[in-house]
Amino acid sequence: MNEKIKKIIFGIGAVVLIAVCGVWFLSSDLEHIEDTNGADNFSLQTITDSNIINRDIGAMGLEKSTDSAFNTTTYSSNKFTGVEEIFGENIWGNRFEITVNHARVDSGNFKIVLLEDDKIVHEFTLNELMQTYVLENPNGYISLRIAGESADFMFDYHIN
Repeated sequence: MNEKIKKIIFGIGAVVLIAVCGVWFLSSDLEHIEDTNGADNFSLQTITDSNIINRDIGAMGLEKSTDSAFNTTTYSSNKFTGVEEIFGENIWGNRFEITVNHARVDSGNFKIVLLEDDKIVHEFTLNELMQTYVLENPNGYISLRIAGESADFMFDYHIN
């Protein structure tokens, strides 16, 4: 074989190897983050507010069920880890009102927050029956995000 053909074959092999490694790296699964602060403390230990704002951590274990009779969507998990946006929309107006119902956490670490653009404006209290938060004069991207570390939880919400 001449030198030019060897270089072409080597180049093709290198590209294939890089592509295979890239696919393997990108498809590696997120691992559960264990609860290290005890059964009665639901505060996040590893995931930060910055991770929630930037959504730079994936999520796994979230379950969603819709009840069309009551027009509600329930989110739950036995072992949720990561950051997930539940609601997000550009909103401009006089008022935005959201209610979180049945925010029950049984184990793990968990947080439910409302953001306006890149700022957390409200953190919902866990293990409360019903909470309503009003955002006056919203102007931008409003989102409801959750973060969990091996969290066992359930809640639903609605926009009023």
